[in-house]
Amino acid sequence: MIGLLGVIMMGTFGCSSEMGNQYSPEQVINNALKEEQTINNYYAEVEMSMIGEAGQVEKILLKEWNSDGKRKVETEKEDGSEYNVAINDGKKLISYQPDLKQAFIVEDEELLALNQVSPKQQAEQILSVIKDSHEISTEGEEEILGRSTYHLKATQKEENGLLGDQEIWVDKENWMVLKSISTTGDFKVEMVYTKLELEADIPEDTFTLDLPDDVQVQDLSDSVSDSEEITLEEAVTKIGKPFHYVKEEAGLTISRIEVVELKGELNRNEVNIDYQKDGLPYFTMTVFKSPEDAGEGTEMMPGEKAVKIRNHEASFMDLDEFRSVSWQEEGLNYNILFIDPNLTIDEINSIVSDMARAGEE
Repeated sequence: MIGLLGVIMMGTFGCSSEMGNQYSPEQVINNALKEEQTINNYYAEVEMSMIGEAGQVEKILLKEWNSDGKRKVETEKEDGSEYNVAINDGKKLISYQPDLKQAFIVEDEELLALNQVSPKQQAEQILSVIKDSHEISTEGEEEILGRSTYHLKATQKEENGLLGDQEIWVDKENWMVLKSISTTGDFKVEMVYTKLELEADIPEDTFTLDLPDDVQVQDLSDSVSDSEEITLEEAVTKIGKPFHYVKEEAGLTISRIEVVELKGELNRNEVNIDYQKDGLPYFTMTVFKSPEDAGEGTEMMPGEKAVKIRNHEASFMDLDEFRSVSWQEEGLNYNILFIDPNLTIDEINSIVSDMARAGEE
C-alpha cells in the first residue's frame, strides 16, 4: 500500500537517475509532476510498524492487488487478528471485517472518487505544503528488494507539523516508495515493501467479494451530507435549542450561516457560521449537539494541548497551518477553525468571552 507520504513522493519525486544526479531535491520536486508514467498492474506485500510513545510496537501486514484502476487490499495484525479486506472494483467500494461480521459499502460517485484520485493528483494537492513546511535533502542511494532507490529526507521546519519528519526510499526506475519512516512527536510509522511484482497477471475475480448472509452491511453512501444556507433563527431550529454565537461588532461580520445535515450513524445537524473581519475571512464556528457517548479525558494527539475557553476545558489543536479549538458547553459542542493566520488563541478567548445567545434575543 502506498500511504500518504508514499503517494506524495511517488508523484513528487518521479524522476530518472539522471535527474536525481543533476538536480537538487527542490528542482526534482518542481520537475517531477511533469512526468506521466503510471504503474497499472502490480501485487505487493508490505509491513507497517507503528511505534508508540513508550516504544510499544504494533505490526500490520498488508497485501495489495492493483489492476487497471481496480484495487484489493488485505490487512491483518502480525498475529493474524483483525483481518480486513477492502475491494474497489471501479463501481463500488466494499470493506469487510469477518471477525465483527460487518461490512461497509460505498457506491456514491463523489465518495468513490476520493478513493480513486491518482497519485499525481494527490501529489499536486499537497505539494505546496511539503515545499513550504519541510527541508528536503538527498541521503544517498540504497537497494530495497534488489531495486535501486534514492534515500530522501524531509525535515519539518517547525515543531508539531501535520506530516512530521519523513524519510523515504523511492525506486529510481518507477518512483514507487519502497520504504518510508514518518515521525510525529513520540509516534513513528515505518513502512517497507517485502515483496513487489510489477506487471503482475491478476485474475479478474480477485476484485469480487461475496459477503455471507449473517454480515451486517452499512451503506456509507447514505451518510453523504447535505448543506444549505440559513438564517440565525433557522439555525436555532436546526440545532434544536438556543446556542451561543459571536456578535457582529468590532469589525466582525457574519458572511454565511449554513447547516450541514449529516446522515448515517452521526445523524445530526451541524451549523457553521463564517466570520470576517474588516471584509476578510477570520474564523469559522461550528455548533452541534454533543453526542450522548461523548467522553472526557481522551489522550492528547501531537500538536494538541488543553486550554480554558469560557471557563470550560477545551482542546487547542496547532499543526502548522491548521489551528482549531473545541469545547463543550450546556450540551453543545463548539469548534472554532482559525482562518486568519495571524489570529491567536488568546484573541479567540477574548472574542468568545462575551457571546450572545441565539434563540433568546
